[in-house]
Amino acid sequence: MSIDASTNAVRFPKPIPFGWYSAGRVVDLPWDLIATGDQAGAVFSFQACGQELVAWHDGAQFRVADAFCPHLGAHLGVGGRVDATPEHAGCIVCPFHEWKFDGTGANTFIPFAERTNAKAKLRMYPTTEIDGHLRFWYHPDPAVEPMWEIPTLIDDAMVPCGAAEWTVASYWQEMAENSIDMAHFVSIHGSPGLGEVRSAVAEPAADGSANGPIRHVVNKTVYETPKGLEAGELNVDMYGPGTSVTTFALFGTIKLLSTTTPIDNGHCTIRMNFFHDGEELSAAIAPAFVKEVKRQFEQDVPIWENKRFVASPALAPYEKPITEFRAWATQFYATPGHTVSGTV
Repeated sequence: MSIDASTNAVRFPKPIPFGWYSAGRVVDLPWDLIATGDQAGAVFSFQACGQELVAWHDGAQFRVADAFCPHLGAHLGVGGRVDATPEHAGCIVCPFHEWKFDGTGANTFIPFAERTNAKAKLRMYPTTEIDGHLRFWYHPDPAVEPMWEIPTLIDDAMVPCGAAEWTVASYWQEMAENSIDMAHFVSIHGSPGLGEVRSAVAEPAADGSANGPIRHVVNKTVYETPKGLEAGELNVDMYGPGTSVTTFALFGTIKLLSTTTPIDNGHCTIRMNFFHDGEELSAAIAPAFVKEVKRQFEQDVPIWENKRFVASPALAPYEKPITEFRAWATQFYATPGHTVSGTV
């Protein structure tokens, strides 16, 4: 199901956070991105992080860059192509004057000219291809290299059992906060009792500081099942603002890989992929689990799209995890004068 996000006034007073974001599932990208023989490759256009971006495959890996040619501003994704000629194989070609750029963003060819233009350089975004997603690193400062990595989160033994995608007029932090807002599972989703955030720990950053970009949360809650009320556990691992994996353990084991990509400062694309562990019981309960996660997500959307961020909320005694989550999330917002040592 696709939910149309309406345009709303700014309700979240923070910039787009930096981190690794999904440009899309690789299987959903155009099949002809790779140039073959004398057939030029395609260019994929998308909007993310308040930018117009393009992706292409240079024959070795996916590349992501700003969409506008530094020559005279043509959109590289509207009529652009990936060169198939041996001399410039894998270069993206501007549709306006056929200037060519390689995977580093450097200009490699100008028609009717004897030399290239060093000033004409595309802004490139580091990329990875893992767990079926093409991810790119975004930071408002182009000089800031990736500050952490996302490992493989879904092993080969896990069996795909569902997928979903939505566009929502909300913000990463507002949506991610739901994972430790245990009371809303009762009031919005009809859970039979108040769950508990049993633990929430951030891994140390590379520089040794305590509050690193990777966070692990264990939630204890009670579920209604055909056998009655059963205690279950949710393990949520967050890898910065763009990726999380939730492991659901009750009668079987199911994992939810979720990516959140900001389109602009007010809209996000959320992609979910579900997997079970291959056991018979896990396979049996997977369809109902996937259906329930989608139901709960769609119940949250009207709240997200119409709420505003309260900087100093009046919290209940059991809502300390919200304060802790917000303290962790603060590290992903670059501000004027923000300096980076290579770690967060």
